[in-house]
Amino acid sequence: MSCLERIKVNLVTHEIFLKTSHLYNEMGKNYFYRNLFKQDLAHIKQKIVQQNAESFFKLCFKDFTIRENRYRTLLLESSTPNNKSEKLYLNLVKVFEKIHLEKSEPFDLYLGEIQDLTHLLFADVLSSNQLKYRKVGKKKGFLTMENISVREELELYLDKFVKVQKKHEIEPIFLYVNFFVDFMNLNVYQNEYNDSLALLIFYTLMVENDCSAADYISFFQKLLVYKDEYLEIINLIKIQSQQDIPDLMPLMRFFINIFNSMYVDLNEFSRDYEYDQNLSINKTDYVENTIYKLPEVFSKADIRKHHPSVSDSTINRTLKRLQDDNIIRSVGTGRGAKWVKIAKKTDKIKFEGQFRMDLGDDYE
Repeated sequence: MSCLERIKVNLVTHEIFLKTSHLYNEMGKNYFYRNLFKQDLAHIKQKIVQQNAESFFKLCFKDFTIRENRYRTLLLESSTPNNKSEKLYLNLVKVFEKIHLEKSEPFDLYLGEIQDLTHLLFADVLSSNQLKYRKVGKKKGFLTMENISVREELELYLDKFVKVQKKHEIEPIFLYVNFFVDFMNLNVYQNEYNDSLALLIFYTLMVENDCSAADYISFFQKLLVYKDEYLEIINLIKIQSQQDIPDLMPLMRFFINIFNSMYVDLNEFSRDYEYDQNLSINKTDYVENTIYKLPEVFSKADIRKHHPSVSDSTINRTLKRLQDDNIIRSVGTGRGAKWVKIAKKTDKIKFEGQFRMDLGDDYE
C-alpha cells in the first residue's frame, strides 16, 4: 500500500502542525522579499543555482567526484567537461536554472515531465539502459510470470496523486512528502539514483508551492550540512516500507525545520541587504572597513557573510587595492585562498555625514 492511499489516516503531531503554521506565516512575507530584492534578483538566483548544483552533487552522487576548484571554472563559457562527473554537474546547473531562472510553465506531476527531468539530469552521463523503466515480475497464470514495466505503476500512481491534489483536502507539504517516499519506494528507473530524483521533484514542488526562501537561500547547501541525519531518516523509512509501516513524521519534521531555518537566514540576509542598499558611502570603503574588523587571517567567504549583496567584483577590487597598498597579502589560490593582514590601518574611514561638534574657540 502506498503512502498516498493511507494519507488521510496518518496523524500529524501538534509539534509539526505548529511548525508548519509558522512556515506558512513566514511564506506570507514572500511579496516583501520579492520587492526588496527585485533589482538584484537575477544575480541572487544565479548564485543559488550554483550553490544548489554543487551541494546536490555532493549530497546525492558519491560515485562521482570533482576537484573543488573545478566547480567554479566549469561555469566559464570557455570551459568544457572532461568526464561524466563534470557533465553531471553541468546538467544539474541546467536543471536548477530551469527551476529558478527560466519563466517556463509550472512543473506538473505527469509522466512526460518526470521523463524530461530525468533525461536532462542524466544526459551523456547514464546509458540508455540505465534510463529505462525497471521491470517487475507479476503472475500471469498459475505457473507463468511476465515482466511488467514500472512505468504502468507510476502512471496509475500519478493519476491518483493528481486527483488528490486537485481536491485541496491535504496540506501540500505533507502531500509532497508522501509523494517523495512513494516515488522513492517505486524505484522507477534501472539505476541507483531514484532517491535523488525523488528529492529533486519534491524540491521543485515546494518551490512552486511558493516556498520562495529557496530563491535566496540554498536549500541543498543547508541539507548537505545535515546529510547524516537526512540519510538516517531515509534509510529508516526504507526499512519500515518493506514492512508496509513507514513513519513519515520524522521526514516531515526534518523538512519543515529546514525550510523554517531558511526563512530565519532569509530574514538576516534581507536585513543586511537593506542596510547595504541604504549606505551613502562608497561600497569598497564599506568592505575595507569590514576587513579591518576581521581576524588576522580571513577569506572572501568571511567578507561575503557581512556583505551578501555586494558583488564579487567590488570585493575583488577592494582586496587588490589593499594588497597594492601592502596592507594584506594572499595565501593560496582558488576557493581555499586566504588573506593575511600585514599592516594595521590607523586612519578610520570618514563617513559622509559624520557628527561635528562646536566646542568653542579654545579647542581650535
